[in-house]
Amino acid sequence: MISFIDFNLFARIIASIIAIIVAYYIGKIAESQVKKARIEAPPEIIYNIARSLKMIAIIIGILVALSILEIDLTGLLIAAGFAGIVVGLAAQQTLSQLFAGIALIIEGRLKIGDSVKVGDDWGIVTSVGLLSTKIRLWSGEVLTIPNSNVMSSKIYNYSKSIARRADITIGISYNADISKAINIIKRVLDEKELVLAVPPPTVIVDNLGDSAVVLKILFWLPSKEYWTIRREIIREIKEALEKEGIEIPYHREYYGLSLR
Repeated sequence: MISFIDFNLFARIIASIIAIIVAYYIGKIAESQVKKARIEAPPEIIYNIARSLKMIAIIIGILVALSILEIDLTGLLIAAGFAGIVVGLAAQQTLSQLFAGIALIIEGRLKIGDSVKVGDDWGIVTSVGLLSTKIRLWSGEVLTIPNSNVMSSKIYNYSKSIARRADITIGISYNADISKAINIIKRVLDEKELVLAVPPPTVIVDNLGDSAVVLKILFWLPSKEYWTIRREIIREIKEALEKEGIEIPYHREYYGLSLR
């Protein structure tokens, strides 16, 4: 009977030691991953986060070990639970931003220099911090967004794709030769080296407006050159149509205003 009790106690001690060792190595891995991640934060903050994750893993391992050894944890858990509630209520918002920031960095949804649209805001990412993300809007302002808001919003990252489709609408006079206008537009697109040949550019009659026949122009561009080439093409199409006598009635609804 004594030997069985001794063996049972010995087995629990071994299991508890294994639990602590496993927790320690899990903590080391988590610490290493945080230190390797490209986090836009001071080194001391990165170090503290990495060390905190390691300590949390070790504490969990110790609690598991104590449970295996059948040591009563009721009082300790009650005290820890009460302290956790107090701290959680006091720092709930900050922790929410922190965990959202860590998730953004680990998942790699945003990187500095990416062209993104978060909700209704569109610009270039200038900083991905632990608590907030900064975007320089196309209008020049720097927008700071809490990371929890970023995580809960739709994120359109235009820098992730190699190519983007440009959509341009333009209206021509009802007296104009539609086929001629389409050929002129296709010629402009064919002459631009950065307009992708596959999928090929498309020009279609989209609808008949009040004062113009509305053409839709669809073509693909490299993401990095998108805005520069798109602006050039709008200007060149206008100049080419006017040179060939194709009238473009003035109406802001029809002329090159699509931003998709």
